[in-house]
Amino acid sequence: MAKDQEIITQLQGILAGDQLLTSEDDKAYYIKGFRVGKGQALAVAMPSSLMQLWQVLQACVACDTIILMQAANTGVTGGSTPDGSDYDRDVIIISTRRLKGVQVIDDARQVIAMPGSTLTELENALKPHHREPHSVIGSSCIGASVIGGVCNNSGGSLIRRGPAFTEKSLFAQILPDGSLTLVNHLGIDLGTTPEEMIARLEQQDYTTGVAADWEGKIWADDYAAVLRDVDADTPTRYNGNTQYLHDSSGSAGKIAVFAVRLATFDASESTRTFYIGTSQESELVALRRWLLENLQELPLQAEYIHRGAFDLTVRYAKHMYWAIGHLGPESIPALMAGKAKWDVRVKHARILPLNFVDKALQLVNRATPKMVAKRILDYRDRYEHHLMIKAEARHAPQLQQLLDAFFARQSGEFFLCDAREEKDAFLVRFGVGGCTISYCDYYGINPDQRLLAFDVALRRNDSQWRIDLPPHLQAQVQEDSCCGHFFCFVNHQDYILKPGVDAEAFKHEVLAYLDERGARYPAEHNVGHQYHASHDYEQHMRQLDPTNSCNPGIGKTSKKKFWQ
Repeated sequence: MAKDQEIITQLQGILAGDQLLTSEDDKAYYIKGFRVGKGQALAVAMPSSLMQLWQVLQACVACDTIILMQAANTGVTGGSTPDGSDYDRDVIIISTRRLKGVQVIDDARQVIAMPGSTLTELENALKPHHREPHSVIGSSCIGASVIGGVCNNSGGSLIRRGPAFTEKSLFAQILPDGSLTLVNHLGIDLGTTPEEMIARLEQQDYTTGVAADWEGKIWADDYAAVLRDVDADTPTRYNGNTQYLHDSSGSAGKIAVFAVRLATFDASESTRTFYIGTSQESELVALRRWLLENLQELPLQAEYIHRGAFDLTVRYAKHMYWAIGHLGPESIPALMAGKAKWDVRVKHARILPLNFVDKALQLVNRATPKMVAKRILDYRDRYEHHLMIKAEARHAPQLQQLLDAFFARQSGEFFLCDAREEKDAFLVRFGVGGCTISYCDYYGINPDQRLLAFDVALRRNDSQWRIDLPPHLQAQVQEDSCCGHFFCFVNHQDYILKPGVDAEAFKHEVLAYLDERGARYPAEHNVGHQYHASHDYEQHMRQLDPTNSCNPGIGKTSKKKFWQ
């Protein structure tokens, strides 16, 4: 108890009253994952400057607490929240939400992103320069952070750019002797002491462009070539791939990242989206190969939705894609935080069901129109599989010619979207991620017990797309949702299991089936507390965090100090 009070006293000396959360109600939003995962934490610290972040880290190291860095808390594998209560030290969550900021450098060809900057913030900062970041839609719709994506090697939906990756970052690391150090690998001279480096970075007091410092990768620039190799028997991208592990990239919370330097890209002047429907999965797999082998320029996105996922989204996640479409993706984090506060109020009222807010949301969803363009709804009725391919306008004619040639001998169809249809198609696609959790919330289902999410990187030469469950496993499923980044062959499959099903046994059988297919998992959501880290990935984490003080237990590794 005295140790608990020591760290709280130290944090109180660094942070203002509203920057340190210790009550269970106040901590509730931060100790529970967006989809799965929940645990205990002594406190949530919310620094508002990089200097405060450094001081908080110093206090945590001095008091020998576990440090759990958390950005937007939008992960789907529970990797940015505590996991249970069986840690051997107190857990302090450090939320970086207030550490916003994007510094545009090098004539807008690069940026430096701060810990709490979101994908939406970065996108907006680059718009005046007619540039765009690595990811422009997808996780940005739920307020995901830039650095969170780098730490998880998140893939995103943009075909040409691969997983989030950089060799350039500024980060704090705990050394084997337990001391804390600030490592400057940004490739920018910021001085020598931590205090000087932080002050100069925050004030943008530095120069850039020194050739020797500008060497090194700031994005996965080989990804397009990897993608086009459709005969390879390995996936395009997956978490723990040693090719994309470097300092902050793929670090999974094992270091505290202060800033990353990233590439930006020319924004598309104009785009065209083709909407494809078929009831034959083999047609889509053949189409992927046909286009990757014959397109002169890769499209921007190729996103898949199964009809079941479409239906669940339109019914249970309509409020999500409506909010994104009308209020903008930047509104989602505040709306989610507001809902969490109302959930706490309902809990204390004790006269309403705990999921009262969710029931109210679903009542509105049920009573309102689907808000999806008519031609898309027509394809929903006619076809099981849906694919949206977005290309730059100047590349659309060749894409249309190849689609015409392909579907002249197939059963599926396609159409060129107008502006409304293009918007609706992608809003529904990126609403899919929340449909199963909304379903669970509405029916009072504990997602930790009955919702299983598989984030799978298939072999580039795989002849199948869907996860083909044997009958005895399919009989255990109540609802399922499938979407994915189709050209990358990254499949996101959710299963809501029937009551009484042994979720762990179900999961092991599915993973064994995926192993037989030569798949790798997770593809882009990081191991979190749902997947075992590979041997290579665990060794990387041990090297980053030799005392195992930062996010211990990630990837189902040891939670104990020094990896005991």
